[in-house]
Amino acid sequence: MSSYSIKDLERISSTKAHTIRMWEQRYGLLVPERTDTNIRFYNDEHVKKILNVCTLLDKGMKISRIGKLTKSEMAAEIDKIIRESFQGDMHVEAIINEALVAVTTYNVALFDELFANAVKRLGLKKTYVKILYPLLVRTGLMWVKDDLLPSQEHFLSNLIRQKLFAAIDALPSTENGDQKWILFLNEEEDHEIGLLFAYYMIKQLGKNVIYLGARVPFRDLSAVISACKPTHAYSFFVRHQFDNQAETLLGSLTSSFPDVHICISGGDEKTKEIAIKKGVTLIETIENLTEILNTSKCITEA
Repeated sequence: MSSYSIKDLERISSTKAHTIRMWEQRYGLLVPERTDTNIRFYNDEHVKKILNVCTLLDKGMKISRIGKLTKSEMAAEIDKIIRESFQGDMHVEAIINEALVAVTTYNVALFDELFANAVKRLGLKKTYVKILYPLLVRTGLMWVKDDLLPSQEHFLSNLIRQKLFAAIDALPSTENGDQKWILFLNEEEDHEIGLLFAYYMIKQLGKNVIYLGARVPFRDLSAVISACKPTHAYSFFVRHQFDNQAETLLGSLTSSFPDVHICISGGDEKTKEIAIKKGVTLIETIENLTEILNTSKCITEA
């Protein structure tokens, strides 16, 4: 079993260390272990519990109520969220259930068959929206509830990344498009599946794309923007941004590159407010992205 410091919990859960300590003291949510030298540390069960707490908080449950839940009651609440987040087309539900079988049994052939049939029937865009994204959400909740191993979740993420890279590689490259996009995640971000799907959409519509991937230092990003002169720079915010991280990054981008159209997806309400104040474009749906991609360069820069 792994051991974690309070800083590790802060990073994994996107919850401030002092907030976690307050939950410990006020509600007894976590009881850390101690080394022989009396240093506090946490284990895998603590990590899963703090992520369960964060999930319930995001759904509007008060911490005072969460603190009174037993382990089984908390699991039941997470089950309810899983059911509510997945209600729709019965055919799609069947595909996702089969995909879960493939993931839990590490069955690459079954996953490949399901993915190929879904793309043939729905196209990649609808497959991502209706199957892959909901599947990722569901497996994430299953992991924190102890219904899925970390290796199984990683197995799924890497399968999806492989499929997206293959789909991207199959598209023709464009050197002279009216838009040039740089796609990146900041130094604290490593969840790139959403960014990869954006890469596919942008390239499919004939735009020039430079994909930098996850954890890009601002200095490196700045060098690429200066050298490549993009029309757009696009990033995703998945992790909670501590202190002024989002404001610093977006402020640096907009002030250093006033001629570049800065776009972001994700982020909490505070990040979105900062983005709007700084003139950054929020891309909250695939339709938002498609609309920008279908706008000519001259209108975009107007």
